[in-house]
Amino acid sequence: MKIMEDKPVDIKTRILDAALERFTRYGFGKTTMAEIARDCGMSAGNLYRYFENKTEIGAACARRCMGEAEAEVRKVLKIPGLSSAERLEAFILNKLCYMHQRFGKHPALLELVLHIFENRYDLVQSHLEKLQSMMGEILAVGNRSGEFSVDDILSTARAILLANFKFISPRNMAGYSLDTLQGEAREVVRLLVLALRKG
Repeated sequence: MKIMEDKPVDIKTRILDAALERFTRYGFGKTTMAEIARDCGMSAGNLYRYFENKTEIGAACARRCMGEAEAEVRKVLKIPGLSSAERLEAFILNKLCYMHQRFGKHPALLELVLHIFENRYDLVQSHLEKLQSMMGEILAVGNRSGEFSVDDILSTARAILLANFKFISPRNMAGYSLDTLQGEAREVVRLLVLALRKG
C-alpha cells in the first residue's frame, strides 16, 4: 500500500504551527530554524526548502494572525440591526478582544511583532489598510443613514484607527486587563461618535 506524502501546503501549515508555538513560548529571538525543524520532525535542510529564513517564517505567522484579526472584525460588518455607532464600537472591541487573547498572556510573542515592524512593515501597512477600508464601510453606511456626517471617509477612518491605537495594537495588550481596555475603548469611541455626528 502506497503512503501518500503530505502536500506542501500541509507541511507549511505544520511549520507555522510549530513556529508560532515556539515564538509564543520562547520569543522570536531565542527560536532557531533547527528547533522549528525538530518540532516538525524534519531536518533543518528540509525546512529551508519551504522558508528561506526565520524572518520569512515570522512573516507567514504574522500574516496568519493578521488574517484572523481581520476576519474577526469583518464579522461586525454583517451583524444585523446595529446602528453605525454601535457597529463602530463593536469593530474596535472585537479587534481588542482578539489582540488581548493572542498577546495579553504571551508577552514573548511581542518579539515577533517588533521584528515584523522593523523588517516587514509592508505587512503591517497592508493590515492597517484593510482595517481602514472596513472602518470606511461603517462610516459610509452612517453617512447614508444620516447618523454620521463625514466629508472625507478614508481620512476619518484612518484617524479613528489612530485614536484607538492603544486598543488595536499588540504592543499594549500585556500591561492591561481586558476589562480596563474595554472600558477605555468605549470612552474613546463615545467621544469619536459625538464628533462624527457633528460633522
